[in-house]
Amino acid sequence: MRHWLWVGALVLWLWLGGMGPAQATAVTDLPATPPASWVFDEADVFSPSTVNQVNRTLTQLSQDTGFQVHVVSLRRLDYGETASSFGEKLFQRWFPDGGAKQVLLTLVARTATADLQAGSEVIPLLPSATALSIVEDTLLKLVRRDVYNQALVDTVTRLQAVLSGQPDPGPPPEDVERIEGNFATAAETRQTKDISTAVVVVLLILATVIPMVTYYWYVQR
Repeated sequence: MRHWLWVGALVLWLWLGGMGPAQATAVTDLPATPPASWVFDEADVFSPSTVNQVNRTLTQLSQDTGFQVHVVSLRRLDYGETASSFGEKLFQRWFPDGGAKQVLLTLVARTATADLQAGSEVIPLLPSATALSIVEDTLLKLVRRDVYNQALVDTVTRLQAVLSGQPDPGPPPEDVERIEGNFATAAETRQTKDISTAVVVVLLILATVIPMVTYYWYVQR
């Protein structure tokens, strides 16, 4: 009886622990310096082919203009942290000298929020209204439809044009086609998590109820 109760308690602890704040990302959890790849996909929402394509685009942009764009995707943040506060802290961590030619785009998949930080030499080419439109109209509009790959490609394409001194192409048309990838969308991830949670709950109930019924049957004999 005690053994079954211990198993039930262990299952409950693992279930609650897996849903706790340990999954949240803090600034100190990320590398102390920018990674070699322009895209740091901690949330695992972009396909490898899209990441490779974007890396090539951003490498060319860096070679042509000196501007460097870094994209960071996160699953979720600590309580009270926002995409903006996280992006500001990470920008200061990665570029303590001010990062005059740096751009940092932070995406939080769980809340479908994002932030864009830019250095002093970037701001003249990327005024606040344009930066806001890139985040809201180009990136997040598709992210909220779980179209992560297309959102990243469109965002980087628009940033490349603006930072190269070309006219801002603006947000993409509404009827964009989805770029498929070999990854689970946010909706699929939530569905899988809900199913897993239900299975754990059932196992917990069985681990608790079955020993009690067995014990009751044994006593009645």
